Amino acid sequence: MQLLMIEGDSVVLVYNPLREQVEVGENIMIIDRGDRRGILVQIVEISVPDLPGILLNIIRKEASEVEGIKHASREASERYHAVENMKYTRARVTRQLIADKDGNITFSMWTGYVPSRNADFRRIDELELIEALRGHVHVRV
Repeated sequence: MQLLMIEGDSVVLVYNPLREQVEVGENIMIIDRGDRRGILVQIVEISVPDLPGILLNIIRKEASEVEGIKHASREASERYHAVENMKYTRARVTRQLIADKDGNITFSMWTGYVPSRNADFRRIDELELIEALRGHVHVRV
């Protein structure tokens, strides 16, 4: 998973569905590796990117009844299909977080902090999040 962009409280993440699954409603912590601060986001939408080259190829495939001759190597073809099948997700920032030296996470109201793309991603279960916000459980990185 990679952080593509943050605009206001909207976050766009790119991921490979062959390596990881993402569901609408999930909560994900995005923690900057440099300063151990981060944000908590909730997934609100999942989609496929609209890339011009991929769109053109999909249209060509659908328009032709016979699949064209393949000239690309198997490795190039696998890479193309990996890119073709990438997905992105939109999420909303719900909280800010700070990880202490022991890896314990403290949540607070979001102040507009934006982590760098050099970040770790960790899902957090809804019940674990509720207990952490109540102060009953310590969440760790």
